Amino acid sequence: MLTLALVITAWARPAVAIEVRPLGKNVGWVEGTSCNVLILAGEKGVLLVDDQRASDAQETDAAIDRSYHLPILEVVNTHWHLDHAGGNAHFAQAGAAIVAQRNVAKRLKVDQYMSAYKKRVPASPAGAWPKLSYDRAMTIRFGAETVRLVHVANAHTDGDTLVKLAHANVIHMGDVFFNGIYPFIDLDSGGSIQGLIRAVDAALAMSNERTRFIPGHGAVATRAELAAYRAMLARVAVNVRRQIREGQDLAAIMASKPAASYELGGDEDRFVAAVFAGYAPTGQQGKTKAPSRDRGRGL
Repeated sequence: MLTLALVITAWARPAVAIEVRPLGKNVGWVEGTSCNVLILAGEKGVLLVDDQRASDAQETDAAIDRSYHLPILEVVNTHWHLDHAGGNAHFAQAGAAIVAQRNVAKRLKVDQYMSAYKKRVPASPAGAWPKLSYDRAMTIRFGAETVRLVHVANAHTDGDTLVKLAHANVIHMGDVFFNGIYPFIDLDSGGSIQGLIRAVDAALAMSNERTRFIPGHGAVATRAELAAYRAMLARVAVNVRRQIREGQDLAAIMASKPAASYELGGDEDRFVAAVFAGYAPTGQQGKTKAPSRDRGRGL
């Protein structure tokens, strides 16, 4: 079973040049080393959704230059984790405006502690902080495209944004959606299983049968595939809640393998522990951490 650290490093790709994959006129995406990046090209420049790690900035730059030969004007962060927002300082220095939900700005400005890694994540430099933030929703007009940002609260983190390109009919979900991978719910950053399910419901409500969904990690998905992911979340949640009502503790619930039938990549135990945390009675929630098996780079 792959570790969480491997999940957060986005199924690290081979060291080869990444290419933009088209999703329609002036819209594409790249499966980067650290995360999936959505690209919207206008007449004068490019808007990105997520920008990977600082160490991946040249990879992202090169892919965009090969396909569009345009400067990057705006970057939208789907959340604060550095495999998605670590390139902020690089792109801001080159002239891009960084946009994010206000909780992303708050978290990037101060040290964070990730108990999943037993690691402190230092505050990002001032150049990496979003210059424009929003609360519940925001609309960006970029060329002929309407880019709709919608905050989904307490899902993967407390600052997640769903990004919809209205005309292209594409939604980037950040780490609200791990395609083919057990999701990571960042409890330390305000994430919850209840919020994650509500966030997926919000994305489904914003879509139709022709919508393409970009997960934070994994392949581009259809609406049916996202609905199947939502069903998995709900079924595991129901299973865990039932066992909690029956008096089972975390160790017993994890031993029952309530998510194993889905045979996804990533860390099943950590996902189950996060679900347990969402429903455990007061006093038991501090006993929810699965044993750490991290061996990768982490955040």
